[in-house]
Amino acid sequence: MAGTITPATEEAISRAASCLLHGQLIGLPTETVYGLAARGDDAEAVAQIFAAKNRPRNNPLILHTASAADAFTLFADDCSPQLWQRARRLSGFWPGPLTLIAPRHRSILDDVTAGGDTVAVRVPNHPVAIAVLQSLAGRAGQVVPVAAPSANRSNYVSPTTAQHVAEGLGDQVEMILDGGPCHVGLESTIVLLPADDSPLCVLRSGAISPAQLSEAVGEPVESLPASPRGAAVVAAPGQFAKHYSPQTPLSLSSDPTPGGVRCDRSGRVLQIVFGPIDAVPGGDCGHMWSFNPDGKLETAAAQLYATLRRADDAQYEAIQVSGCPEVGLGVAIMDRLRRASQK
Repeated sequence: MAGTITPATEEAISRAASCLLHGQLIGLPTETVYGLAARGDDAEAVAQIFAAKNRPRNNPLILHTASAADAFTLFADDCSPQLWQRARRLSGFWPGPLTLIAPRHRSILDDVTAGGDTVAVRVPNHPVAIAVLQSLAGRAGQVVPVAAPSANRSNYVSPTTAQHVAEGLGDQVEMILDGGPCHVGLESTIVLLPADDSPLCVLRSGAISPAQLSEAVGEPVESLPASPRGAAVVAAPGQFAKHYSPQTPLSLSSDPTPGGVRCDRSGRVLQIVFGPIDAVPGGDCGHMWSFNPDGKLETAAAQLYATLRRADDAQYEAIQVSGCPEVGLGVAIMDRLRRASQK
């Protein structure tokens, strides 16, 4: 049955690769979020992604491969020696939650890049995703890049479990491979590799920090602001100011400390904090949740989207979220929450 959640057995992985080979959509687990996957060299398959998600055509897709060597075949042949040097150093984060953007190979579809001159690629760090990519390449007899944006309607909260995919896009996919909850839980860090000697730029924050990137390449790494809503062309996915948003209106407290929020005992407003709830005045009223009761930002990242989805299901009138320190993974977490809070 289409859209059925399927344990990631060897047989299921083979079937998933066959679905992709024949231009069908599947739900694919990665370490970041679940992807709505289709072969990225098939224009009709790529068009299905945009239709299923109701995704704007000016929002480019990330192509996934099973190895860095395969990923590099998607870059232009005439990239500069400096770009290749930077790319090789950063590929030390692969497989992992890092996307690199560079001038695209002539074979890359315009639909994938939103008509731009660059392509976004990564190697996911999930055994199921890697197995599917390898099986697909084996069946095709060549590298087949897979486009896999988050498997949810455009601008909604990203899915981090197979059940999230089934609830949102179950009728749009042939199958959903169950790889368990995503252990990172936030979309990949996106880095632009300039064609010249300009500084490297982080276009989207993620689990890999600018400091880690800078250490890997031995040079400073810059960050760029989000693209305004309605921008004609963007270089990377997830660039619009409003994104990752629950249906329930969400606002951020101006005071990021635990005491900066108070539990709403009327039950109409849900407060979500970082850290132990018992550290918050009035936190025992039942309408206050925590992203990470253990205080770890890794837990908050992994639980962020699942918590926002659960808040939607609880049908509160509004969600108020306290902030977390914008250090390390906290930068990416607050980036997602700010976009989620945009009107």
